[in-house]
Amino acid sequence: MPKKKGMIMASFSLVVAASLLVGGANVGSAASNIESVSDIESTSISLAATDIPAKFKSSVEWVWKNRIVKEGSTNRKNLIFDQIYAGKGTLNYVVRWQSPKNITLQQRKDMASMLSRQVNNWNKQLKGYDGWPYDNITVKIVGWAVANPSQILSKQSSEIVYTDTITDDLSKTNPNIPAKLPVAPDTLSRFEHFTDPNYAYPGGLDKRFDMYLWGTANFSGGAGGDWGQRMPDDYILSTLNSDEVHITEHEMGHGFGLPDFYEETDRPPGGFPTPTIMWAGNSSKITEWDTWMLRYTWSQVKKDTSRFPTR
Repeated sequence: MPKKKGMIMASFSLVVAASLLVGGANVGSAASNIESVSDIESTSISLAATDIPAKFKSSVEWVWKNRIVKEGSTNRKNLIFDQIYAGKGTLNYVVRWQSPKNITLQQRKDMASMLSRQVNNWNKQLKGYDGWPYDNITVKIVGWAVANPSQILSKQSSEIVYTDTITDDLSKTNPNIPAKLPVAPDTLSRFEHFTDPNYAYPGGLDKRFDMYLWGTANFSGGAGGDWGQRMPDDYILSTLNSDEVHITEHEMGHGFGLPDFYEETDRPPGGFPTPTIMWAGNSSKITEWDTWMLRYTWSQVKKDTSRFPTR
């Protein structure tokens, strides 16, 4: 993966299963019998980690102890939990468009709505749970990073476009990947400054960006972490109006500290009681197991009251 200065991924995922590639509608036989979170809406309001249902308890606790704690995926204080807290219930994105395709005004509006839906699909699993203070997250796109500003069709006066680029190292081994990698200013990036509690963003907190939505031409699968979500440009454009976007939600899961489950040794003994979106191809939606893994993770990290003060 290419890295701009300081961009060391806290969590990384390459979704290489054919079912996840652009144009692949089949997400595996397990996905056809998914127990969606929409089927269990609001069943656990005001519960805490001690109230986890028995059928989830052993697998969730195993993943926490043997994957998340051992791998340190929640140690960096830049998880999406942290970003939402620092932003007082908001998340700001810059779209990093590593693609020759133009983006229409309607596509840009739809992209903002899509991101809001995916973030809040995760957030509604936390709503009312164990002190989580936010019922809804306000998600905004605060900038567009492109190699050529003319790609932003019908640009509005309120839209900010960045045109600086660096070289994508991935293009050196894969010539199909565009060499020019657009970047937004480091001065506005939470990723670059979250360790400094006294850092002041130029123009104020509202001007910062927390993550990139990163669309790359000829990219396969997806990658995600506390820096954002990366996937093919075509995949982003083809899912703008979807309620749940498989790869995008999966990669956001990594931003909350949740791991992949590629190998058998990555998974809890006895497997999972339901499918999970964090095991590539196992589910195309956030499931009940994902809900409890997210909740349990929150219950553990919130114990650091200096990191997550009571609001």
